[in-house]
Amino acid sequence: MTRGQTMAEPGLGAEQPRPDPTTDHPHGDLQTHWRRPDASLLAVGALAVVTALATLALNAAYNQGRVVPPLDDVYIHLQYAHQVGLGEFLRYQPGAPRTTGASSLLYVLLLGAASVVVPTGLLLYTALALGVVCFTGTVVLVALLGRALGSPRTGTVAAVLTALCGPLLWGATSGMEVGLVAVLVAGTLLAFVREQHAGRFRVLPWVATPLVLTRPEGLVLVVVVLAGVAATLAVRHRRGLDTPRRLVPVVARCLVPLLAAVAQLLLYRVLTGSAENSGITAKSWFSRPLGSPLEVLDRLLATAQNALDLVGGTSTTEVAGPGVAFLAAVGVAALALGAPPRRIVAGVLGLGLVGVLVAVATLTTALWQDGRYLQPFLPVVVLLAVLGARAVGRAAADARRGRIVSAGIVAVLLAFALVSAPTWALRGAQQAAGIRESAVSVSQWLRGHTPPGAVVGVNDVGAVAWFSGRRVVDLVGLTTPGLARPALEGSGAMYEALAHLPADQRPTYFSIFDQTELLPVGELAAARILGDRPLTSFEGKSPEREPGPFGGICQTTGDCSIISVWRADWSHVGSGDAPDGPVPGRVVDHLNVGDLADEAAHGYGVDRALVGVGDQTEVRNETLPGGRVVVDSGRHVIGGEHFVLRGLTPGRPVTLTSRVDAREPVRDRNTSAGVVAVAADGQGVGDWTFTTADGAWAQSSFMIPGDAVTSSTLAVTLGPRQPYLAPYPDYRSFGYWASQ
Repeated sequence: MTRGQTMAEPGLGAEQPRPDPTTDHPHGDLQTHWRRPDASLLAVGALAVVTALATLALNAAYNQGRVVPPLDDVYIHLQYAHQVGLGEFLRYQPGAPRTTGASSLLYVLLLGAASVVVPTGLLLYTALALGVVCFTGTVVLVALLGRALGSPRTGTVAAVLTALCGPLLWGATSGMEVGLVAVLVAGTLLAFVREQHAGRFRVLPWVATPLVLTRPEGLVLVVVVLAGVAATLAVRHRRGLDTPRRLVPVVARCLVPLLAAVAQLLLYRVLTGSAENSGITAKSWFSRPLGSPLEVLDRLLATAQNALDLVGGTSTTEVAGPGVAFLAAVGVAALALGAPPRRIVAGVLGLGLVGVLVAVATLTTALWQDGRYLQPFLPVVVLLAVLGARAVGRAAADARRGRIVSAGIVAVLLAFALVSAPTWALRGAQQAAGIRESAVSVSQWLRGHTPPGAVVGVNDVGAVAWFSGRRVVDLVGLTTPGLARPALEGSGAMYEALAHLPADQRPTYFSIFDQTELLPVGELAAARILGDRPLTSFEGKSPEREPGPFGGICQTTGDCSIISVWRADWSHVGSGDAPDGPVPGRVVDHLNVGDLADEAAHGYGVDRALVGVGDQTEVRNETLPGGRVVVDSGRHVIGGEHFVLRGLTPGRPVTLTSRVDAREPVRDRNTSAGVVAVAADGQGVGDWTFTTADGAWAQSSFMIPGDAVTSSTLAVTLGPRQPYLAPYPDYRSFGYWASQ
């Protein structure tokens, strides 16, 4: 039988193309479509406005008539934007060093411009309004992109599903940059598709440029799109459609987004001393002390797999519907089987999504905060799924069956979307209530109960800075320079970094979670810097909520239900610099394990016995006989250590004195955990059995013979007595003193 048209009402029918005398563009004229939106565009735009406003209304219903962000991070954007409005670009607070803690430069600049004319109390609502506008624009652009790649009905269906996409609604109405990224993603792809036929790409660079300034994932997508531009221009040149001279201005225009990305890095470098975004540094797997590139790869692949399962609808249907990954793959394949220009589009869409997935997977927080880094790209996934449904229907044996198959697939996706939208709206409202009774409430307490000159150390830096008016020290390191890496290394490194701050810059108060897996702030109590009792504590009363596919936020899942405010006590800073007991001779060098600066100065490193074992820092305290309190940082060592001693006198023996906890990890067993082989400048000089005690650590010494000391420096290695085979040394190292 003759294969007829497979899609018509009520499916995703492809209408017969109508010749347009004004253009030879097979997708229609860009300006004509954008200047004369039809009723269907108005309808999907109106639907987007309704769903977004309904989401915000639910938020207000949970928060006594006020809209509260579901994330503390929103207030970070607002604070940076407020400072921009005051003329203090990249300064988180007045007079503070310039930092790059905001995850979106362009978003902060837009809100900063708004803050010049909008009262401070309305800046949040300005951000929310911008999110609604961008969400609506995204839905309309998806409709246009669907028309360009399929048919008007394809675009309409994709737009409706986008307007009902729960995670995207959550992000667009959160106050974060999600909506802005989403509209720029859709606009960039639409500009590429529409301008591909003529090959001039006059609009694309100016849509792609703000995208690269909004999110790093946007830069990844833009790079792939520009690769599609290069492929398109190469094909045109090969066919003789364009001369090299004609291509020069096109290439020059298309380099603008890349130049903007480089300019942003240079700007960061000039103003902050580093081209890195502190948020990326604090959240990247590459910044984690994993000890091996293989471990980084393992985490990256696991994160990418989880993200693909969630977004692709294989492990949950709450994100984009069931089987979306399969349908999207079919959609890409259908485009690839089309005309050569469509093959390039297929490559851009497929590789672009893969690139974004990989880029997001490099973040330890990739799936945190309800997957907000992935949310802006969900419209592309939804559109490809609709194109996949269209292709499945067209592959049916006859037109009638094709219509039924396509309509059935769309009906399933629509049914899940109709449940998804209110589910995510309720989830966001409940999370906002959790933020209100934790971060927002604590911030207001700090404003009323601490002196104006107080400095507050916090693990959530947004609301405290925004509401309290107090200077803050960001323990995560987003807005306080130099604390991102110590936070990743553990409580010991964090304590040492805080202790090294100038006295007038150290926190005078702490407002931190009692316990959370996100950051070891609860362990700071062992540093004796939190005082005896908290000044006040806030226990979350919100019911524990189901975390959702991405894990939600800890304020509503019960994982960080208590925030306490402490008065800081720095009286024990430096107490760990001296050994606990006397050492022979004169101390000529001291290695403070856990102090990242001192470790770097001594070339210190942990030689891990196994790939994957950790060497996180920790902090402990010990009260010695006589009442002396000692606070010190250390590392968990499984395998061995190496470091370089300096200031030695050649030819004289060196007594190496340790502060180590070498108690057996298995109680009442002998695993030789506290016995190490000692080497000096690569030559073995004996075995050292660390002394053990019931306290936090014990002190012991080892003599390195004088003939092993041939210069003023000495490379010392502590490690297993028989390399490669277990049992391995397993102890906690806090410091070493060299004396002669």
